[in-house]
Amino acid sequence: MLMTIPLELKRRCVEMRNNGCSHLEIYNEVFKKEHPGMGFETFRHKIRKWEKLAFADEKTLGAGTYPGFTAHGATVQVNGHGEVVQAWIKEHTDENQLAELIEAIKEHTQPIVIERAEEAQTEPEMLEIPLFDQHFPQNDHIDTFVAISRIIESKHWEEISVIIGQDLFHNDDMRGRTSSGRPIEKVDMVKAWELARIFYTSVLSLCVKQSEKVKVVYSKGNHDESMAWAFVQMLKAMFPQAEFDDSLKQRKIIFWRECFIGVTHGAYKKSSLDDLRGQFTIQFPIEFANAKVREIHAGHLHREEERDIYGVMCRRLAHKGIEDEWTDDEGLVGASKRFMIFRWKPGRLAGIDYV
Repeated sequence: MLMTIPLELKRRCVEMRNNGCSHLEIYNEVFKKEHPGMGFETFRHKIRKWEKLAFADEKTLGAGTYPGFTAHGATVQVNGHGEVVQAWIKEHTDENQLAELIEAIKEHTQPIVIERAEEAQTEPEMLEIPLFDQHFPQNDHIDTFVAISRIIESKHWEEISVIIGQDLFHNDDMRGRTSSGRPIEKVDMVKAWELARIFYTSVLSLCVKQSEKVKVVYSKGNHDESMAWAFVQMLKAMFPQAEFDDSLKQRKIIFWRECFIGVTHGAYKKSSLDDLRGQFTIQFPIEFANAKVREIHAGHLHREEERDIYGVMCRRLAHKGIEDEWTDDEGLVGASKRFMIFRWKPGRLAGIDYV
């Protein structure tokens, strides 16, 4: 369980430090007994930050705070004896919670040990796995995994690129909201996380076994920007053998042996295929110029579309899943229900598998 460190515990640690105790003494005697799970090096880094903080008066804080918030200012009313009888406390969300979440994930997640398959020769091919708009838990995608596993195990690849995000989850919180706060159908996010965990740990285990290099690219969607990013942090801790791009950039590329693949969700303004072609050309001019084949892969619309725009194949990728309220409202009831897996050879697209 991931917990925010109590303010009172931080205060006691700093007081012990001011009284001459070493970091190790404080960690062993107090901190790890009340907040197990954090390693000593992480604790030592944190207490140095706490020593620089100005802690608020304990009486004032005791007059009323709320879980998950950090007090940063207060107005108090006292009686004739100097006792606090009312307090108006300004609070904001803890800015350190994100960093603490990442550190906690690393502390509590054990890497998976995987041995690469013995192959006589590695094929000079790159496999791109872009499963856009999975919307867990509306689908479990078991049949998709079976089909993908056969492709991964068919040979020993030079590189496999796995794109994760792109509305991996249907909701971005436990209240049935998307990243923008818009309320939609509420789903079971505990179930969604578990289904996605089983799916992608299985996929990445095969990838590490069957490829010389594995790249995981986080591509943020409009449904699940935060939840999917946190999910990628878990995978990053589990698979140190893989290379991760977990930045929040809207547009990213995979560049392999003169093959240029642009990746974006394409849910925002200026996201027509013509717009995307121009944006990637401007943002990645060197890679674009050095490529022999150029493609852009976007999602979001839950239907297939492709256009060759001045030598760049721009594709909207379909998704494989049930029809929800949004697809019904948009009239996408007859759209193709399938994912596309791309096989690349140096300087050209070798093939597309539909799964």
